[in-house]
Amino acid sequence: MKSTLKLTFLFFITTILFNCSKDDEIQRNDNSIIPSTSLGRDNQVLGTVYLSSRDVTISVWDHGIIDGDVVSIYVNGELLIDEETLNGPSDKIEVNTTLEYNGYNYILLYAHNEGSISPNTAAIRIDDGVSTEDFTLESNLSTNGAVDLVID
Repeated sequence: MKSTLKLTFLFFITTILFNCSKDDEIQRNDNSIIPSTSLGRDNQVLGTVYLSSRDVTISVWDHGIIDGDVVSIYVNGELLIDEETLNGPSDKIEVNTTLEYNGYNYILLYAHNEGSISPNTAAIRIDDGVSTEDFTLESNLSTNGAVDLVID
């Protein structure tokens, strides 16, 4: 019985230490990491969103009149949504992802066209399991729209 208790205690201590060291391995960015340019265009920083978790659901749809906007969405430079045509809020594009860093991450909107009404605008919703944040990104054929995503 003592042996079983010791092994159980050792298991819990090991699990706690493993989980703590796992969190310590995640890089922390204390400042914005949005590059000045991406994909041959200047990046325009449009704001900051504060989140509670790195695990998020990102939803995207046309912000205004549905006019054929085609976009790609990047998170920390990695393609998340590839050349999708945006529809209205009843037909959102939705993806789950885990943000790479503690502290600062970013989301970037790349416009493949401007639809029939310039500029290309996308409504974005980020749900971190605790709260949701809605914001609008806009892009044209010479600039990308970007927002800092900060995990506290």
